[in-house]
Amino acid sequence: MRIRQVRPEFFTDPVTGHLEPAVQVTYIGLWCVADDAGWLDWDVPQIGAVLYPYKSVRAREALVLRAGVALVGVGRLLVMDCGCARIPTLAVHQKIGGNKSFTGRDKHERHEVQTRMDLYARNVTVGNGRVGNGT
Repeated sequence: MRIRQVRPEFFTDPVTGHLEPAVQVTYIGLWCVADDAGWLDWDVPQIGAVLYPYKSVRAREALVLRAGVALVGVGRLLVMDCGCARIPTLAVHQKIGGNKSFTGRDKHERHEVQTRMDLYARNVTVGNGRVGNGT
C-alpha cells in the first residue's frame, strides 16, 4: 500500500463527485493499492481484504466488485482480461515522490499477474487478531 493524496477537486469533479460514497472510498483505496503508474492486480478477494478487513468476506468482495463495475462504467478503472487493472488518471493527479514503484505495470508488461488468492485463505491479520472466515 502506498500513501496517496485526496485533492479537493476530487469532490467537485463531475465524475467522482457523483459516485456513491462507498465507490468513492473504494476508488481512493485502489489508489493506495496501485503502483505509481496506476497498475494493480485485479484480485477482488485480496483487494477486499486489504481495504475492508473488518467486513465479512462476502460483504467486502461485493463492495469491491460493485465499485469496480461503477468505476469501469465511468472510465476511472480499466480491467484487462489478463487480470491486471489500471487507474488511468492516477499518475496525472498524484505527486509521486520518493522511491517510485512500478511493480504492477512491470508485471503487466511481462504478463506475470500474481496468482489469485486461495479461496480458503481469505483471512487477513489485523493488529493481534485475524479477521475473515477462511478455514
